[in-house]
Amino acid sequence: MDFYGSTADELRTWATGLGMPAFRGQQIFDGIWQPHALTWSAVPGLPRDLLARLEAVGPLAPATEERRQESADGTIKSLLRLRDGALAECVSIPTADRHTICVSSQVGCAVGCTFCASGLNGVERDLSAGEIAYQVLHHWRHRQVTNVVFMGSGEPLFNYDNVIKAIRLLGEERGLGLGRRRFTVSTSGVPKRIRQLADDEPQVTLAFSLHAADDQTRSKIVPLNRRWPLDEVLDAMQDYSAKVSRRMTLEYVLLGDDNMTVDHAERLAGVAQRFNAHVNLIPFNPVFATPHRRPSEAEIEEFARTARAFGANLTVRGQRGADIDAACGQLRKRVEDAGS
Repeated sequence: MDFYGSTADELRTWATGLGMPAFRGQQIFDGIWQPHALTWSAVPGLPRDLLARLEAVGPLAPATEERRQESADGTIKSLLRLRDGALAECVSIPTADRHTICVSSQVGCAVGCTFCASGLNGVERDLSAGEIAYQVLHHWRHRQVTNVVFMGSGEPLFNYDNVIKAIRLLGEERGLGLGRRRFTVSTSGVPKRIRQLADDEPQVTLAFSLHAADDQTRSKIVPLNRRWPLDEVLDAMQDYSAKVSRRMTLEYVLLGDDNMTVDHAERLAGVAQRFNAHVNLIPFNPVFATPHRRPSEAEIEEFARTARAFGANLTVRGQRGADIDAACGQLRKRVEDAGS
């Protein structure tokens, strides 16, 4: 039973199916979303016979913390060991007025971006809705969460149904109560699902991991582009923006010697202007076993200045967690390699 992946209605149905009153299912739902509830015995109000039954099913939490790294800047990366032994990462990113959790949607990743450790060994499986949602609760226990970004391991739109259900579970008023505008879903470009997201969750922010605005460069660093070239993805984004009033974001990892020419800056600005999108420039966070280098501060400033001159509205994202394995998939890869 994926308790954290079950709605209150589903738990009420589950309870009645076992001969219990429906309110017991609601009681379980309300109790497990309390940040202090780490075990079944910590869920308030459960009768002794039901508690014994639940404990016989297995532990409440769908994961345990295998490894934890804390950065000097406050960033915390947790490596979670799931019940089947698989590993998934989630990251806590606190600032003065926000607490953002970066969650994974898959174990590994099928996209294979050349600058990312997540896809070095491909994808193992999708995470369940409960395994996704639990990543947020895991960090909520230390500080209330304000925002959730699907920018961890995996392509969220390849695990669409579980991602959408996790968002809805995290938004339940009797759960954590996060509003839809607190969520950002990042995609490397899955046209069918981009269009579907506009219909299913129009209040969620869409972030497109662009990284290059021409097919030649993008196919080199984002292999998914060979399946869905830019024109096809941008057509889907056009349909999306026609339905959704939310301003979308373009994510652009700056890779020294790969996607930082004047032509790259001009093409990036053109896409940003087409969708009135905001650009997040992300200086490459060095990852072992990848072929790229982090650009110098001078190179970053020059590219940003050039893209702005062509009309892009952009921000250069500050580096977080530089003193830990904060890059996507890096800690999981290091632990798996050490155990092999």
